[in-house]
Amino acid sequence: MFDFFKNTVYLRIKPNWLSVLQVETWHEYGDVPALAIEQKNGKKVVVAVGRKATKMSGMPNIIVVDGFKHPRTIIADFSVAELTVKHYLKQVLSGSWFMVSPIMVIHPQVSLEGGLTQVEIRALVELGIGAGARKVYVWEGPELTKEELRELRFSRTSGKLLHP
Repeated sequence: MFDFFKNTVYLRIKPNWLSVLQVETWHEYGDVPALAIEQKNGKKVVVAVGRKATKMSGMPNIIVVDGFKHPRTIIADFSVAELTVKHYLKQVLSGSWFMVSPIMVIHPQVSLEGGLTQVEIRALVELGIGAGARKVYVWEGPELTKEELRELRFSRTSGKLLHP
């Protein structure tokens, strides 16, 4: 019965790729982490996400941004990254009229010299919370298996749980 209320998402951040997996249903959405934003009446409006957004580059009043593209850090623009994660979550969590806030496992799969800093870990946690997660884990290591994700079991021998 309690499995009905489980909602776990696995967010993998790779260079030029972002994917979100809803663990209980195995519904996955992945694409380039780009947003096409149009300025309308003084407000910024997201008009396309992913590859569709990249195709809009160069159009009038449209800017295409990637909140994760930076040579030295995992997040380049926090607000854009948060908007991107929200749009990706909608793709995997849509279709249900009732859904509890997810538990999110964020897995940065980028090679940063020296690993993630405490500031980057905190930014990833805040990113997950801002996107709607009720609890966020940050994992550094190999891909997690279906069983590890279902049970939120993190093998200390093969990787590091950076938060909590």
